[in-house]
Amino acid sequence: MLAGGGAGAAFKGSVTTVLGIARPEARGEALAGLFLAGYVGLAVPVIALGVATQLLSARVAVLGFAVLLVAVVALVSRRLLSRERPAEPVALSRRLRGA
Repeated sequence: MLAGGGAGAAFKGSVTTVLGIARPEARGEALAGLFLAGYVGLAVPVIALGVATQLLSARVAVLGFAVLLVAVVALVSRRLLSRERPAEPVALSRRLRGA
């Protein structure tokens, strides 16, 4: 239940962010991109793991997937944490709240 609530909150936050950033005439396209990224992010790992289990043992396939996942998270985290934070998100959050 807790994970489902977190996933729902993350999805709502993603939609709110996309709608707040996109120009009004491009919101449909922006949401389509968000949904496409979400579906690809859900489908590709499952399909890749299924193919890997056909070629390797399940244990090796899952271990390889876990190593790959940790490496991707480490690379993305490093990149995100090394960026400077712009002052604009405060203005964006005020705009989203209607202030």
